[in-house]
Amino acid sequence: MRSMRKMSHKGDERVAEYNLTTSPERLAEIEAEFNRFMEQGWFAADVTDGKAILIKEFDPGADILLIPRVQGGCR
Repeated sequence: MRSMRKMSHKGDERVAEYNLTTSPERLAEIEAEFNRFMEQGWFAADVTDGKAILIKEFDPGADILLIPRVQGGCR
């Protein structure tokens, strides 16, 4: 089982789970969700087996961690 999670102030939150038996329609929905995060400026890392490699495209064979862009500044 693979998953796509996002970092938040609550810790990691599961966005989706998928595997080799997940329907193509569901994988397309998950990929669309991934693409929405990327369009909003999030980063994505393949964290399968403890590695952390930045990715720009959805990979159904990967455990994916979505990382919000850092916004800062003070007045």
